[in-house]
Amino acid sequence: DTDNWEWPRHTGDFSVFRVYCGSDGKPASYSDKNIPLKPKYWLPLSIKDLNPGDFAMVFGYPGRTQRYHTSHEVNEIMTITNPNRIKIRGIKQDIWLADMKADHKIDIQYAASYSSSSNYWKYSIGQNMQLEKNNVKEKKQSIETRFNSWVIADPDRQARYGEVLKLIQTSIDGRAPYLNAQQYLSECLQGFELLRFNPYGSLLLSVLKSGDEQRIDQIVRRIKENLEEMYKNYSSSTDRKSTKAMLKLYREDVPVKFHPDFFTKIIDKKFNGDIEKFVDDMFDRSVFTNESKLTAFLNKPSLKVLENEPVALVAESFNKVIDYVSAEVSSFDEDLTKGRRLWMAALMEMEPGKKFYPDANSTMRMSYGTIQDYDPRDAVTYKYYTTIEGVVDKYKPGDYEFDLPQRFLDLARKKEYGRYASSKGYMPVCFLTTNDITGGNSGSPVLNSEGELIGLAFDGNWEAMSGDISYEPSLQRTIAVDIRYVLWIMDIYAGAGHLVDEMTIRE
Repeated sequence: DTDNWEWPRHTGDFSVFRVYCGSDGKPASYSDKNIPLKPKYWLPLSIKDLNPGDFAMVFGYPGRTQRYHTSHEVNEIMTITNPNRIKIRGIKQDIWLADMKADHKIDIQYAASYSSSSNYWKYSIGQNMQLEKNNVKEKKQSIETRFNSWVIADPDRQARYGEVLKLIQTSIDGRAPYLNAQQYLSECLQGFELLRFNPYGSLLLSVLKSGDEQRIDQIVRRIKENLEEMYKNYSSSTDRKSTKAMLKLYREDVPVKFHPDFFTKIIDKKFNGDIEKFVDDMFDRSVFTNESKLTAFLNKPSLKVLENEPVALVAESFNKVIDYVSAEVSSFDEDLTKGRRLWMAALMEMEPGKKFYPDANSTMRMSYGTIQDYDPRDAVTYKYYTTIEGVVDKYKPGDYEFDLPQRFLDLARKKEYGRYASSKGYMPVCFLTTNDITGGNSGSPVLNSEGELIGLAFDGNWEAMSGDISYEPSLQRTIAVDIRYVLWIMDIYAGAGHLVDEMTIRE
């Protein structure tokens, strides 16, 4: 969390996979007779020095950008989407992290969920900060002012594009309360994990009502086979705390018209409005609270018990609100889509000499740039690379984020870098380029002008978190792990030099 989206960076994220195939070289299901894939060509790896101005190209699959958003859409992100995500995930993550630090088992169970959640929690903080700092909304408004003048100057353009910005603004403003509720539903329910077991309850309820003993036995057996996987990354005690916090937050922040009816029918009437008591009762009574309770139920399934299962009642109540809110948000899609299509056409007509590239949409893109440092603020310059000395400097014994294995420390302190050190004697870890990337590019190869692999892109920098909406050439940087560090970890640290021997290394 501390170093995520930050420079200087010393985490050096990467993973290495060996790809197997059938003995005929074609894709195949798992078999001990499979062989390592032998491609016709593979990228050579360069362990030569990297210098400012060196060419860098990234191939990858960037997820989504919104470079042509209007000021109205930027405002929606700044006032609804990001603040909601920051607030809700912050509360949820604090609960998870406290339990993760206190219990090693929970730490393992929630590591992936916490990492996934915190990644875009911090992203949203940085994006809002940089959208404001870089005056992105004001820049969009300036374009819209020029656009309005351009449209008014010609009757034909008025007929074709006169309603564009109004269509977008009316749609954005109209869907605002529903979008707000929709996001609270999505974010809060991710902190109410007990609900994820409801589909199993619905399936069981259906077959129990049918009275088909063979089908009942089949479903019970199938669920039993999946029990370990179902509860592998679930802590009932952690979820109980998170659920209390999420329901309280939802009730406090979301207008009453979007409240599920169990708030009044159950929490208010049966628990005098006490959400904590309601949640405790639900977790105490539910057959899904833990693996042992569900196992006991499956050994003797009861229709009566499932018909009164509290998780099912809550899920049904929430689903009604979800369906209503989703329909209302979608009702603005037609006008918004039309407005965006006309806006794009108008921009291209207004600036015929400009080259417009399509927003990222998870298809393959290439980005060219150079290796460069940057100036994040007055009197501060960040150089374009980090070294293993910085990794050791951040070392904190036993720390959740910055602990290091003793072997790593010994090798780094003795400067046993092998052939992977730079010509100046340091061991590089990460480097910066001016390539344009976004979420989805993690792991993308970074190539030099000779087509050699010099690193793997895995992050962007804090000062350009507004980049998905507005590219800032002087600030936006791609953070890549240096391939020399990857090879050092494999060869010197991990003792897997035999894998490096299979690669083509250019010195």
